[in-house]
Amino acid sequence: MSELTLIKTHPGELSFPLFEAVLENVYEADSLRLKQTESVNQSFLVECWIVMRNDVPLARLAIYNNPQLRFQEQQAGCIGNYECENDPETARFILQKAFERLKELEISYVIGPMNGSTWDNYRFSTHHNAAPFLLEPHHHLYYNDQFIENGFEVISNYTSSFDTSLPHDLPELLERERYFSALGVVIRSIDLTRFDKELESLYPFILAAFQTNFLYTPIDWESFRDKYREALKIIDPDFVLIAEDAHKQPIGFVFAYQNLYCTTEKQLVIKTIARSYDKQWSGLGHVIANQVIRNAGQHGFSALIHAFMIRQATSTEISRNFSGEVYKNYALYGRSL
Repeated sequence: MSELTLIKTHPGELSFPLFEAVLENVYEADSLRLKQTESVNQSFLVECWIVMRNDVPLARLAIYNNPQLRFQEQQAGCIGNYECENDPETARFILQKAFERLKELEISYVIGPMNGSTWDNYRFSTHHNAAPFLLEPHHHLYYNDQFIENGFEVISNYTSSFDTSLPHDLPELLERERYFSALGVVIRSIDLTRFDKELESLYPFILAAFQTNFLYTPIDWESFRDKYREALKIIDPDFVLIAEDAHKQPIGFVFAYQNLYCTTEKQLVIKTIARSYDKQWSGLGHVIANQVIRNAGQHGFSALIHAFMIRQATSTEISRNFSGEVYKNYALYGRSL
């Protein structure tokens, strides 16, 4: 077999198109992956790597060093934007060299796949038993094996749940909704006519609401704003709701959108549910979820997808309370260096 060679590059350099060209060589021409976009997180990027054989790019990854990312009290680096041909030798070549590079950076633990932080793409699907949904990254399942064969272990499991009953307005939820309303809480749609102002108000709230999440690291305002601006084309205000207290301060948020991949029925993907950790707002996440499900029923939706929930997280509890059944699984990997 021909010798493997390594090219190091960055976005904007003359060799960077080879990083993108890997996709065309490891996926079939009609693959969903070729229709999806995935950015390189330049905030934490060290280098992008490409593996070549006979001048053909057959594997790639990006090495990230997020100084605030820690796992079990260790500084953790990331391997993300991973793509590789179905060949153990190629995978071993690029991954082992990445481990060496991370050790040069005095990083003792590596997490993958993760594009620098949990604000960006991370996790591998562990099966393709169900149709993909919008914003769910698509990739070869053998990537899981390539990681495991190179010393990675699962450090966290995630699920997506599917629900066709759309249960809502249970008596206890309506009672809790009335309770919050009496305290001056208002649940409203996001205002797209003042979108950036809405984001400015949400930014500190969401950072505070997410700070106890597994592997959380903060994101700067500009990156936060840009991520939601990118999502603007799929936002329907009926499914992006903000809960505000009597002082008009955000205390809850839900982000949901239509699964445009599905053409046989209207499916709503619930991606984010967050609430203030103040004990007086206990149950608010369920109330906001109830309202978005109510809205979905009124707009002719027949199914819900509760997306990317870490097992045993609050969002998993919310999905279970609304009759979601797990139908997809994902894994995040890590290993010591």
